[in-house]
Formats: sequence, C-alpha cells, structure tokens
Amino acid sequence: MKTIFKVIPILFAITAFSCGNKTKTNDATGETSAGAKSEQQAPKEKRLPFERGSYVQESNAMGMNIKQTIYFDKWGDWTATENKSEMEIMKGHTLITDELKIVKGSTHWDLDLAKKTGKTYEHYVPVSSMAAMMSPSAKQLAEGAEVKDLGEENYLGYNCKKVHVKYPQMEMDATILSYGNLTMKMDGKMGKMDVSSKVSAIDLSAPPVSIFEVPSDIVMDTVKTSF
Repeated sequence: MKTIFKVIPILFAITAFSCGNKTKTNDATGETSAGAKSEQQAPKEKRLPFERGSYVQESNAMGMNIKQTIYFDKWGDWTATENKSEMEIMKGHTLITDELKIVKGSTHWDLDLAKKTGKTYEHYVPVSSMAAMMSPSAKQLAEGAEVKDLGEENYLGYNCKKVHVKYPQMEMDATILSYGNLTMKMDGKMGKMDVSSKVSAIDLSAPPVSIFEVPSDIVMDTVKTSF
C-alpha cells in the first residue's frame, strides 16, 4: 500500500504545469480575500504559490484514505508533513501512525513520534516547475506521457490549470487540477485501481515555529544517501 501512495506524487510531477500568477477569487471558506492578491506573486521557480501556511491533503487508493497536514514556510522550501491515523487491523488491535516529516532545503528529518525515533539525511528535490521538467531525468520519467490542456477550473476559490494525463508506462490515466506548483486535485486510475488525491483545505496563516523543529525526546539516526 505504501508503494501505491508513493506513485501518486510521480503522476503529479509529470503534470507540473503552472496555473500562472492569477488572482485568488475566494479563500477556502468562500469569502472574498482582498489581501490575497499579494500571495499570488510567487515566481514559477518557487515550490509553492504561497509564502507560508498549511494545507490538508487527502489521498485514496484501494479504498484506503490517507489524510495529511502539510505546514510550509519560505515558499515551500520548509515543509513539515503530519501523518496521524488509527486503523483497527484486527479485533482489539489498533495500528497507530504518528509521523512527522520535516524538510528544510535539502535536509530531511523523518520522525516516528510514537516510537520516538527518527532519521535524517540530505536529498535535494527539484522544484516541480516546467523548468525542472526540462531536466534529462524528468524527460525520461515523462517519456510517453500524453497531456491534454482542459483549460481552467475554480477549486477552493482558486483558478486552477486543468489537464488530462495518460501515462501508459505506469498504466495511469488521470485528470489533474494545479495552482502554481501545487497539485490541488487528482482523480484517475492506475491499472484497474481508482486513485485520487485532493487538497481539502488551505490556511495561509503563519504555521507554528515549533512544527519545523525536531522534538528533544527523539533518538536520531543519520543516514548516508546516494541521491
């Protein structure tokens, strides 16, 4: 199951199209936000179209739903992804997930808050923009992908770019909405399996500073990577 949810971001990368710096029509609550225009001026090379805030992302595959809260700052150069869930795997036994993944530039911390353990490593992730998609590795990833421009669609009060993608190499077929470099919604199939992901809420207030810090009671392990 974890492998399936790791594949969803690959589909997002293939469709890294910019929605442009369009003015936000409404905020996530449906109310007009006069101050929101300044939030839409992020250049395309920024990781996210907003300077700071948080959003809730829900992904579904094989009938299983994963809900995450992603906090961000510095236009997405800093992120902290919370993954909390409780799942009854058999009568009387519950699987508790309490994870936090922090990224500051190219430094990552993957923390298991339930076990009080974590690992840290260095890994640079290119910005998901059209410029990044022109790199040799990105071209190889997207080879054979068919992308059809479907215009724009308003989602959560944002005018988003809408595209339809077919990627035969991974048996993927999906429709995706994106706002800047943020994928807002995806519905499609991987083989015969339905997969979907959506941003269900956006909050542009400053996230707590502590969310980007490793708790003092976590036992860390440094991992050497070959990325």
